[in-house]
Amino acid sequence: MINALTEILYSPLELCINLLFGFVLGSLFFLSLWWTVFRGLTSERPVMWFVSGFFIRIATALFGFYFIADGHWQPLTISLIGFILARPATKLLIDLTNNNTHTKVKIKNAT
Repeated sequence: MINALTEILYSPLELCINLLFGFVLGSLFFLSLWWTVFRGLTSERPVMWFVSGFFIRIATALFGFYFIADGHWQPLTISLIGFILARPATKLLIDLTNNNTHTKVKIKNAT
């Protein structure tokens, strides 16, 4: 009984790798969501962007979680936490990029 429990425990390094993988997967997901919305709103065919972007994002996320889980719930849970943590980080990155661009335009227009 004890041997069965110790076989499913993961090392902290493996859990950190799973967390990092989930973070990268989440960052790709949310950056591609932002890019799809940006391109869809400026496109002549927005439905194509939104539908294809949705299916590509979902397929990538599901494949990534399936790959990292490997039939166990612990790596899946840790990678989901990384995925969720990627959203505010990605939002901050996008906000900083947009603010920096607006600041450059304001400075350029002021001179």
